[in-house]
Amino acid sequence: MLAARGIGAPYHPGALDVSTREEALVYSGRRGADEASHRPVVRPGTPIHRPSERDVWLTSRRRAYTRRLGMLWETPVEHEPWPLAEAGIEVLQETLTAAAGLPAPSREPVVHFSEGVRHVRLGVSLPCPSKRVTTRKRALRESLPAGPGR
Repeated sequence: MLAARGIGAPYHPGALDVSTREEALVYSGRRGADEASHRPVVRPGTPIHRPSERDVWLTSRRRAYTRRLGMLWETPVEHEPWPLAEAGIEVLQETLTAAAGLPAPSREPVVHFSEGVRHVRLGVSLPCPSKRVTTRKRALRESLPAGPGR
């Protein structure tokens, strides 16, 4: 939470639970104020030893973006590559997308699994030049880098 506050990322207190059910991971979370929630059930698959360019692009986050003071801010992020595995989503229940004011996805989700990375470093947040942001939807559109399918 301190790192999120340090870069100005929106933080919503809530509850999160992760459990296993027949080798699948059940994530269950709910925000306190508006009760937006999510409950995906993910089944990890085989390791991906040679990730595709798309896999690397989707998971190699090198910057974090947030909206603060009516502007888009960028924070450099460094970490080792994610150890990826294929995954399938068995259940996807969520109200976070609508709570953020975003349209519902029009395609099936792209799903990967990772045990995580151990070392993450955040740099100094700086405002992005001449990018005033007025809505959450616009902030999201402007923060996404060009890439496959965009």
